[in-house]
Amino acid sequence: MIKTITNSISKFFFIFFLRINFKKNFHTNFNDLNFKQNDFTNYKLIRHYIFKEKFIYNISISDIHTFNFLFYFQKIGGKKGVDLSKKNIFSWFNQYKFYKNFPWSNDYSSKRFINLIYNYDFICSNSSSKEIILLNYILNFHINRITFDNQKKLKENTSSYDLLSNVLINCIKKTNATKTLNEIKNIINAQVDENSVHKSYNILEHSKFLNNLNEIKNILLFFEIKIPRNLNNTILSMTSLLGTYMHNDLSLPLFNGCNNNHNTQIKKIIEKEQFLKNVIFKEFKNGIAVYKDISKTLFFDVVQHTGLGICKELSAGTLSVEISADNEKIITNCGGAEISGKNPSYLKYSAAHSTIIINNTNISQIGGIKENTNFPNQVKYEEKDNEDEALLSGTHNGYTRNYKKICKRELRLNKKKNLFQGEDTIISTKSSVDKIIYHIRFHLMPGISTTITKNKKNIIIKTKKNNIWMFKSDSEIMIEKSIYVNNDLAIETSQIVITGLTSSLKNKIQWSLEKI
Repeated sequence: MIKTITNSISKFFFIFFLRINFKKNFHTNFNDLNFKQNDFTNYKLIRHYIFKEKFIYNISISDIHTFNFLFYFQKIGGKKGVDLSKKNIFSWFNQYKFYKNFPWSNDYSSKRFINLIYNYDFICSNSSSKEIILLNYILNFHINRITFDNQKKLKENTSSYDLLSNVLINCIKKTNATKTLNEIKNIINAQVDENSVHKSYNILEHSKFLNNLNEIKNILLFFEIKIPRNLNNTILSMTSLLGTYMHNDLSLPLFNGCNNNHNTQIKKIIEKEQFLKNVIFKEFKNGIAVYKDISKTLFFDVVQHTGLGICKELSAGTLSVEISADNEKIITNCGGAEISGKNPSYLKYSAAHSTIIINNTNISQIGGIKENTNFPNQVKYEEKDNEDEALLSGTHNGYTRNYKKICKRELRLNKKKNLFQGEDTIISTKSSVDKIIYHIRFHLMPGISTTITKNKKNIIIKTKKNNIWMFKSDSEIMIEKSIYVNNDLAIETSQIVITGLTSSLKNKIQWSLEKI
C-alpha cells in the first residue's frame, strides 16, 4: 500500500516536471532504425476502427493506443498515408501526453515508441522541418516516460515489448552496453522456463517474445554490440520448440488465449532456422505437455501458476487436452480472439476448454477482462513410457476450496494405432459425499459430424477428411453446441459432454477416442 502511494506521488511529480522542463537530453537521430522482423499486426482489427471518425479518442479498443495503425497507413503509402499518420499521432499526443495511467500503463507506451521508430523514415519522407521537430519531441517524451515507468517494473512483469524499447532507448542514448545485456539476460531468465517455453504458455505469445528477441539481436548488431551467448541460445531453443508446439495440420494449440491469426508469421520464424530439429522433452514437469508420434499429437495443460505477472493471462483450462491425427485436428479448445483488444473473458472459462468441470464453475477464478485471481496452488504431472504406450497423468486442487474435490486425468496413448484412452477421476477430500454435478467437455473442430449410438455411450465422429472415429465412454454422452474462434470469428461447432453426479469418494469416468 505504501509503495503504491509512493509510486503514485513520484509519478505525479515526474509528469509535472515533464510539463515544465522536458527538452533536457533531446535526441534527434531516429533514422534507419526499423528492425521489424515478422509482422504480428492484426490488420482486420485495425480496419474495424480506423475508418471511424476520431477513432484516436476511443479508449475501449486498446490496440489504437499501440499505434499499430501506422503500419496500415504505411501500406496505403504516399502523401495520404503520411498525412493520416501525422494527423493521428499529433492528435493523440495532444490529448493523452500527460495522462497518468492508461494509455501509458502496461506496455502500451513501449509498443507506441517501437511503432513510431519503425515508421519514422516513412513519416519523415513527406514532412516539414516543423513536423519532424514535433515528431522528435513526441519520441523523446516517450523515452522519458518509458525509462521512468520501466525502472519500477518487476522483471517478470516487463513484457518483451518493454525489453525491446529499453534496448533501443539504451542504444540511442549510448548507455553502457553491460547494463543493456544484463537486462536482456534477466528478462530471459525470469520469463522463459527450463524447457525454453515462454511462461505465458501461449504459443502465440511465445512466438512474439521470440520475434522481439530477434529484433533485439539485430539492434545489437546495428550498434556493434557483441551478441551474448545466452541470447543466441535462447533464440535457437525457442525456435526449435515452435515445431513441437504445432498440431498435425500445422495449427497452434489453443491454450491460454492462443489463436491462429498469425500462423504465416510463425512459419517464417521456423523457416529462418530451417535446420533445427523439434525438441523432445526429457524431464518435463510444468507447462503444456506434448505427445507426438508419426500420426498423432496430444497437448495437455498441466501449468502450475507461479503468481508472477507474466502468468496473468492464463485461462481456467487446467487438465484440458487437444488432439489431432492424420493431419487434422479433432479435439480442441475454443481459442482466443484479438478483435476486442483482449480475449473475451468467457473464452478463458473452464467450459471453453476440453477438461473436467465441477458445478459449472471455473477451475481458476476469472475476474472479467482482468487477470485471474485464484489458480490451483498445486498441479502435479507425471509421465511414463514403454514400448507400446505413453501414459500422461495430471492432478489439480482447483476445486478443493469450494467443493473439497481433487481432479485427476490419466491419458494413455497407444503407439501402434490411433487410440487415445482417458480416465478422469474426481476425488473427495472429506469423508462425506456431496452430490455435485460435473461435466467433462470435448470441443470438436468445425466440420465434424457426430452420431450417437442407441446406448448413448458411443459417438461416431466423421471428420472433414471423411475419417471415422469412435468416441466411447462408460457413462452416458450428450452432444451440445459449442464455438470455435477462427480469425476472430466465433464459428458454431459441437462438443461431446459427459455429465453426472459425484456419488462416491472417488468417481472414475473412462473414455476413449479411436480411429475405425
